[in-house]
Amino acid sequence: MSRWATAFLLLAAVAVVVCAIVFVSLKSHGGKPVGSALFGFDPDDISLIKITNGDGVVEFRRTEGGWYLGPEPKDRASVDAVRRLIDTALSTPVLDRIDAGELDDRDRLSTYGLKKSRVQFDFRGDRDLPLLIGKDAADESRAYVRFEDSRDIYLIPDDLVNLILTSPQDFRDRRPVRLRPDRVDRIVINRPAGQIELRRETSGWQIIKPLSAPASASAIEALLGKLLRLRIEGFEPSADPGVMGLSEPAAEVQLFGEGSSAPETIRVGTSSPRGGVYARLEPRDVTVRLPSSIHEILGFDLAALRDNSLARINLDLVDMIRVTTSTSSFALKRKDDGWVIGSKPASAASVQRMVDAFALIKATKFEPATVGVLDKSGLSHPPLVVEFYAVVSENTPETTAGSQLVAGLKFGTKQESGLVPVLKTGSPEIAFVPEKILEAVPPEESSWQAP
Repeated sequence: MSRWATAFLLLAAVAVVVCAIVFVSLKSHGGKPVGSALFGFDPDDISLIKITNGDGVVEFRRTEGGWYLGPEPKDRASVDAVRRLIDTALSTPVLDRIDAGELDDRDRLSTYGLKKSRVQFDFRGDRDLPLLIGKDAADESRAYVRFEDSRDIYLIPDDLVNLILTSPQDFRDRRPVRLRPDRVDRIVINRPAGQIELRRETSGWQIIKPLSAPASASAIEALLGKLLRLRIEGFEPSADPGVMGLSEPAAEVQLFGEGSSAPETIRVGTSSPRGGVYARLEPRDVTVRLPSSIHEILGFDLAALRDNSLARINLDLVDMIRVTTSTSSFALKRKDDGWVIGSKPASAASVQRMVDAFALIKATKFEPATVGVLDKSGLSHPPLVVEFYAVVSENTPETTAGSQLVAGLKFGTKQESGLVPVLKTGSPEIAFVPEKILEAVPPEESSWQAP
């Protein structure tokens, strides 16, 4: 090989090494071109965000339960605020760049406030961190920054800097309860008048205390909507709970998440001189001020939560319907996709019309099913009984073979008011409904036959 060829190969090798060093340096130290994004990372890879401002440190840690703020104040962080911080960082552009080679010495960094910055911003998980924050540019709408392991200086809009310098208080979660309405399956409300318990069952919401009755799904959704839309008006330092009325709260609500035995609790105290009412949030362990409207939200009439429908029957679970009157009894049985009565086809439309009527008609009042009221209402010997059965063909771990009662309704004698008393199997109360309900349950067997 000639000397010229050897020299060329040597120069080429040196050039490759120099390019590699420059490339690695640019990659390691950022080397962000003007117009590019200052940061480039996957938000899902970030588990810690750290802001250092002088002697003060604020950290946001990602956990399975969300983002948490610390060390002071130690509290739940606003998911929206943290997301805004991440999104702003990812959308921050490089407006200008001063290469390290353009600086005569490291002391020139002081000109831009970047030799020893008091403010640092660190995304744990991104190779470019931490970011040092320097002085504002001449127009005060831009700022100089650099990454700690690089002397390259970048000029950026000050949106990110403004967020970094925001008070930690502004990053606290303003939601008293973090649950979503569809994730709540139990509500316990304690008021001076007594305790109310609501529970989501497979059949829908039920009132468990102070009575057992179906609850209105729309009423529960409205209650949860009002509660979960509340926002914290301010945070209070630790103080004597007695002064704030929290030793003996005016009301307390516990919301249990799906499958959880530990509730999120709001304990409501007295009015605050600064507006709103004092409240204690557990297990968050903070005292706050909430809008005064929480008194109205929790001061509802229990009757407003009831489902006043006579009965909601799921026909998919029913294989037989028995109608019993004072003089006769007959059964409608499911056959294939229809119904039969005896050996004759029964009217599926009549069956559906009855079930719809039970769901749509509303009780105008309720009375306890005591012996005296049952006798007075004609329910001790009811003139009409409608029962819905599921037929199990063989034994299972849950049920034995045979007919299983799904729901039963006893109809009493019509009252002078025009109302008909109805007792549903298992209910401690008698519902009084308009007499037109009887039109949906004809007592004659022939009225159920298909035309």
